[in-house]
Amino acid sequence: MLRQAWRWSVFRNTTAGTIRSLAAVFLGADCPPRSSGGPTRGFEDIPNPLSVKSQRLLQPQPARYLSMASGGDHPSSTHHKHTNRLAQERSPYLLQHAHNPVDWYPWGQEAFEKAKREDKPIFLSVGYSTCHWCHVMERECFEDKEIGKILSDNFVCIKLDREERPDVDKVYMTFVQATSGGGGWPMSVWLTPNLQPFIGGTYFPPRDQGRRPGFKTVLMRIIEQWQYNRATLESSGQRIIDALKKGATITANPGESPPLAPDVANRCFQQLAHSYEEEYGGFRDAPKFPSPVNLMFLMSYWSANRRTSGGVEALQMAMHTLRMMALGGIRDHVAQ
Repeated sequence: MLRQAWRWSVFRNTTAGTIRSLAAVFLGADCPPRSSGGPTRGFEDIPNPLSVKSQRLLQPQPARYLSMASGGDHPSSTHHKHTNRLAQERSPYLLQHAHNPVDWYPWGQEAFEKAKREDKPIFLSVGYSTCHWCHVMERECFEDKEIGKILSDNFVCIKLDREERPDVDKVYMTFVQATSGGGGWPMSVWLTPNLQPFIGGTYFPPRDQGRRPGFKTVLMRIIEQWQYNRATLESSGQRIIDALKKGATITANPGESPPLAPDVANRCFQQLAHSYEEEYGGFRDAPKFPSPVNLMFLMSYWSANRRTSGGVEALQMAMHTLRMMALGGIRDHVAQ
């Protein structure tokens, strides 16, 4: 964990501004980054998405691993106007989208081959069954017949349950966080037929809202760029990926060693103490989703520094945060 924190400190100081400026080229500088209502994760929680290992994870898994997601011979419903391939899946989240007027594919070789054969970009939508904003975007966008037709005619549309494939979710969430400044679900990513991301975001309203482009507007922009400015679109995505690779690489002078673990721990503690919210506990501004890794670090820091004022402060921050969580109703209702 300490080594990850050190890597993140190096990464953050080198690429964040570069990557976000590249994303603004397409979506426009007047469109502020938007984080969905879903949990937001930092880069320290996500591995480098472009390593050889992660590239292998992007490939469809062998049939024996996909048996959980294949629904067998489920009969198609006769009282739904639209039924797509997701009706054959077992994931509750995918089944929720089985009757959208969108030609959805599950994550797999069939969708990848179609994208290559027809030379179409891929629209990847990721979520999970208990995600509030995922349901909102489905109701507003994916049940809209006009939007459904635009998606089906111009993209290969893939629905992914992040609880079935957290490996794929992590890869593209890293890209979305780098390009938009935030992350969450539903996650919306546009890919080349070779699965390389070039535009990403989270929730989009169906139509324009002031200076914020709606989902239909974003789709029409991407279609236009793919037809008339594809090389620039793909090269922009490649520059972002290259920046991610560079930022995830740790460089050191010959003979130089990484900082000592106590020094890294002290730096992590100072960062948490700086963002600590004294009245209600937790860190940073709302929404403050519970982050167990922060509390575990503070307790570990206290255990190693019990005789110091910093150690005492670390324990106080962790305990106060836990008390306020319990008072707010987040507790173990089964075992008390």
